[in-house]
Amino acid sequence: MADKKALKSFFWGTVTGVVTGAVTALLFAPKPGRELRKDITDTAQLVGEKTVDISRQAGSAVQTLAKRTTDFAVDAKAAAGRFVTDIRSPKNGAAADDVSETQTFVDDNSAAL
Repeated sequence: MADKKALKSFFWGTVTGVVTGAVTALLFAPKPGRELRKDITDTAQLVGEKTVDISRQAGSAVQTLAKRTTDFAVDAKAAAGRFVTDIRSPKNGAAADDVSETQTFVDDNSAAL
C-alpha cells in the first residue's frame, strides 16, 4: 500500500516537473512573442491529439475487457448450470432406486407375514 502511494506521488511529481520545465523553457527562450505563441499553440495541439489517441486506445481496451468479462461470466454460468444438473441427476436416479428397493423390501416382508 505504501509502495503504491510512493509510486503515485513520484509519478505526479515527475509530471508536474516536466510540465513546469517545459513552460519555463518556452517562456525564457530567446524567441519573439509571435514565435513563442506559435510554439505553445503547436505543442498544445500535439498534446490534444495524443490525448485523443490515448483515450481511444483506453476505450478500445475497456470494450475488449468488458467483452471478455461478459464471455467469461456466460461460460461460468453455463458451467455452473451443468455442474448443478450433473449433481442432481445421480441423486434423483439413486433416490428412485432407493424407493423401489424400499418398496420391494416392504412387499417381501408383508408377504412373509
